[in-house]
Amino acid sequence: HVLLVGDPGTSKSQILQYVHKIAPRGVYTSGKSSSAVGLTAYVTRDPDSKQLVLQSGALILSDGGVCCIDEFDKMADATRSVLHEVMVRFHSSYFNQAYVSAARTSILAAANPVGSKYIRKPPLALKHLKAGPFS
Repeated sequence: HVLLVGDPGTSKSQILQYVHKIAPRGVYTSGKSSSAVGLTAYVTRDPDSKQLVLQSGALILSDGGVCCIDEFDKMADATRSVLHEVMVRFHSSYFNQAYVSAARTSILAAANPVGSKYIRKPPLALKHLKAGPFS
């Protein structure tokens, strides 16, 4: 799994669009408009048979491929927490573990830094080093 973080306008979205097109099973989604249900699966009624059916979300559809999530920083915390099970166990469960769907997918996400501006600071270890006799 990879998270791209950079200033706005640094072509993160274009990289995600390109990867989802060349991947064997690539799915592109926006974190801003995604929900936990839309990423995993949801139940709907079939209009013809009137039976309940399980519809796959972006992570299930990209099984064996890559799921590209743009605007990851704008995704709700509840939606982001759904990704944890998929990233660790490579499956998604529904209705208190009654149904399990395979989600052997890699996640490529892009986000803007906090405040939409990347601030390069020296690492914490370097800030606390004292100047020696050779500096």
